[in-house]
Amino acid sequence: MKYDVVIWDFDGTLAYTSEDVWESIEYAAYVCGGITSKIDKTFREKSSNLNESMKEIFKAIKPSIDEKMFELFQEQVRIHYREISDYPNTILYPGISELLQYLKESGVNSYIVSLKPSKALEQILRKKKWNKYFAGCFSPDFLEGRERTKSELIAYLIEKERLMPERIVYIGDTYSDVIAAKNNCVDCIGVTYGDGDKEKLLEANPMVAVNEVNEIYSLLSEV
Repeated sequence: MKYDVVIWDFDGTLAYTSEDVWESIEYAAYVCGGITSKIDKTFREKSSNLNESMKEIFKAIKPSIDEKMFELFQEQVRIHYREISDYPNTILYPGISELLQYLKESGVNSYIVSLKPSKALEQILRKKKWNKYFAGCFSPDFLEGRERTKSELIAYLIEKERLMPERIVYIGDTYSDVIAAKNNCVDCIGVTYGDGDKEKLLEANPMVAVNEVNEIYSLLSEV
């Protein structure tokens, strides 16, 4: 096999998570604005809008809520997603569990580098019993002090585990995933089935872009 290590983005790459994230956002909108406050339907229908800043998502609440409520809104999103939600709608994309098991049996270590907060990511992996597939997971708040970017987290993983960049591939669904891989001289597979903006992903020029999980399997199983 060409790679010793596969680094995965989580949301939109390994797992469909957007519905549970939207549910937490809707909960926060309700807390801040009452029963009539909801995310604009057109805005919510586009999963890639979850990559927008929390400020932009807050602006999509209809009817509009006083800006003074923004900090409370952010806090309530965090509370619901990390402490209340059981993630009922979060599922691995078809074929992912089989691929992860294949990699594990082939002696290839899988890691997660994600922008999802550590607590939420760890809870999901534990609740869904997915942690058996991964040698480790890294989020922006994984290390004390300031939050780290994906690029910095990949660099940390490479240094910590003494990995060879040429034997690593990073798999993600967004423009930032491709950039993070390139910043670390790591190959990148871009997936178009996830939540990311497909056009921006392709503009970043990943090593290859795939539309289905079985295409990832074919690429990773190459000698």
